[in-house]
Amino acid sequence: MTAAERALAGKRVLIVEDELLVALMIEDFLTEFGCTTIGPYGTVETALNAVQTEALDLAILDVNLSGERVYPVAEALAERHIPFLFLSGYGEEAIPPDHMDWKVCAKPFRGAELAGMLCAVLGTVVT
Repeated sequence: MTAAERALAGKRVLIVEDELLVALMIEDFLTEFGCTTIGPYGTVETALNAVQTEALDLAILDVNLSGERVYPVAEALAERHIPFLFLSGYGEEAIPPDHMDWKVCAKPFRGAELAGMLCAVLGTVVT
């Protein structure tokens, strides 16, 4: 078992992604690492409801949900002190200027890259 697998095993991860194939790929990846997935949710409204009602350890957020920005979900997660990571084709430009501490993993991504970034937002160092 790798350090990333140990760090992520058992984590409850919210998936907010409006493209079904991408959501399923993320879900498969997280399942391989021993995570429990919550979602996927494809709208800001349903994702906000999940943030308020689900027990979560971590979240992966697509920035653009059918033209609507996911930032309200990120704000709600931050208020609950739940770490999150954006997945975006926009790269670093996806992060609002007033939240430069938010982390983003560019699409397309490799599994090892995503695992490393998830561990980083959890505060786990993986070598």
